[in-house]
Amino acid sequence: MNDNTNDTYQTIIQQRQPQDIELFHNVHPDVKPPKTELEDLYTAHQEINDYRSAGEFIRSLARTIKRWRQQMPKDAEPTIVAILNGGLQIQVSRLVQESFHGIRIEGTAGGNPCMVLAHQNNVELLCYVQKVREEEPERRIGFVIEGKETEE
Repeated sequence: MNDNTNDTYQTIIQQRQPQDIELFHNVHPDVKPPKTELEDLYTAHQEINDYRSAGEFIRSLARTIKRWRQQMPKDAEPTIVAILNGGLQIQVSRLVQESFHGIRIEGTAGGNPCMVLAHQNNVELLCYVQKVREEEPERRIGFVIEGKETEE
C-alpha cells in the first residue's frame, strides 16, 4: 500500500476540518435568545407524553422560533444548525416529521444543498440569533408536522 495520500479523493469527514467550520461567524451581539418560561413547557398531560414524538419536537421548536422572531430587531434572525453524528453540520432551511421518531433535515452543508433522514435521538439542533443586514430578505425556516407546513 502506498503511503502517499491522494488529495483528490477524500470522504466528506476527511475534507471537513474544525478550522473550516465558522459556525458563529455572524452572531448578533445585542440579542439574547428569549427564555422559555416554565408555564409554556408541558402544560398538559397529553403534551408531556407527546414530547417523545418527532412531530411534537418540531412543533415545539417552531413555536420557539416564532417567539424569538417576535422579540428581535430587524437586523436579527433565528438560525438553526443541525449537528449530526461525526460532526457534520447542516444549516437548516426545513425540518420535516418523517415518522414517529424520524426527522428529515433539509438545508446546506459546506454550501452544498443536502437532505438527511435521521432518528430524532441522533440529531442535536443548535439555535442562535444571527445578525443580518436590514436590506437582506428575511430567511424563513420551514417546519412540516403531520403533513402541515409552516414557516417561522
